Amino acid sequence: MSIQPRNTNLSKSSLIRGIQCSKALYLYKYHYDQKDPVSRQQQDKFDRGHQVGILAQSLFPGGKDCTPPNHFSYQQSIQATSALVSANYPVIYEAAFKHEGILVALDILVNQNGKWYAYEVKSSLKISKTYLQDISIQYYVIKNCGIQLEDVFIIHVNGDYVLKGQSVDVHQLFKIESVKEQVEALQLDIQNAINKARSVLSLYSIPEVETGVHCFKPYPCDFLGTCWKGQEKNPLFQVAGAQLADKIQWIKSGINDMKDIPKEYLTSSRIIAQVEAHRNQKPYIKREELKQFMSNIQYPVYFFDIEAFQPAIPIFEETYPFQAIPFQYSLHYAYSADSPLEEIEFISPPNIDDRERFLTHFLKATEKPGQILVFNTLLEKGILFQLGKLYPKYAKSIKDRIQRMVDLETPFKKDWYYHPKMNGGYSVKNILPTIEQSPLSYDDIKIKDGVDAMVVYQKLLRETDTTVINKTLEELIDYCRMDTLGLNAIFLELRRIANEDL
Repeated sequence: MSIQPRNTNLSKSSLIRGIQCSKALYLYKYHYDQKDPVSRQQQDKFDRGHQVGILAQSLFPGGKDCTPPNHFSYQQSIQATSALVSANYPVIYEAAFKHEGILVALDILVNQNGKWYAYEVKSSLKISKTYLQDISIQYYVIKNCGIQLEDVFIIHVNGDYVLKGQSVDVHQLFKIESVKEQVEALQLDIQNAINKARSVLSLYSIPEVETGVHCFKPYPCDFLGTCWKGQEKNPLFQVAGAQLADKIQWIKSGINDMKDIPKEYLTSSRIIAQVEAHRNQKPYIKREELKQFMSNIQYPVYFFDIEAFQPAIPIFEETYPFQAIPFQYSLHYAYSADSPLEEIEFISPPNIDDRERFLTHFLKATEKPGQILVFNTLLEKGILFQLGKLYPKYAKSIKDRIQRMVDLETPFKKDWYYHPKMNGGYSVKNILPTIEQSPLSYDDIKIKDGVDAMVVYQKLLRETDTTVINKTLEELIDYCRMDTLGLNAIFLELRRIANEDL
């Protein structure tokens, strides 16, 4: 039987993949079915990139779009691009080029006074090394297709932009930076990467590539389930405070439990707390510090949690790109150790600037005396500070609430308490399973963490089905409620531990 020739054609994304790992490139090309599923968070990043890319086109209006109807029809895009280039068409979106089997699609190609300018759009605040590699591949292909580029630019989001009025000023939202010098300096590297990728794709078996830090950086590989099969959930990956390279070395040396981490790596209180707890199979406790901390918290108390979303493109006045905008809070109030919890929930409908109503609702809900317990006050305090600047008439009340806040994460952050069942995690979700008498579980709700909540809410901004919107808002309420109920359970457990006899 004759051996079929290999397909060594490359796209820009597959070549970038190959630069990170040859095996990932090979698997992507010939064993695509082994690819890990795209997570909700990853899909949100893809959607965000598309949204920002479309908006950036308005920097150069009136262009012709060469986007193919599907991924299998790029030849049409190449032909359309070629015709437009021949006609010196002023602006081309998704301009497609192919040279010696390497396919690229440039976000924006501009012809000005007979000269060509290339623009690639990124939905981030700064230019990374990978972005430079990305546009360097495009430059390589376009140049070898016979087009001389006068300059090459990366368009990215300007973090200093603040939305004034109802419409985004795209000329202020975006920064345009020339990277031609860096791109030309990378051309030899790109040629070498192409040669290596073609060599890899010429093979008839999966190349042997040892797992390592490159599996996770600069991007987590989407074949982790293949290359790390049986180890992808190794608890050593969860060791807080340890370097990724060290975790990988431990796993490769056959270590599968935190209790077996070598002594020479016990260099921080965080790692020591985890290792000792797992070796002794009981909580690591600094009782005096914990007792002192808990003695400063007295009833009545509130348990408070905020959820926020971070749109790349500002949608409300006086907001900037990626600003954390609150859309929900959960609050539970306990007057005494014996009184039932009082519950207050707030959630904003999507696409409504509800920040002032959010704030006044919270201020009214916390009028009664009492410390306000939060798990990691960074988000809650940050949002209240922002709202105080936006609505200065509430500044005095906001200052009062911030002064009453207590960070219940402190005993965990300072390594005064660690339970082996936390498995290296320090979130409310990780701590709850250590409380034997608590019936609470994130397994019982659909949304599992804050990142997921943010992604789900951002998706609602594009949703039109009211049934879906209402159902999702209920699921978000369930999640945020679980966080504050969890805070109460953790508070009671720490109080019990701090006061129990030795």
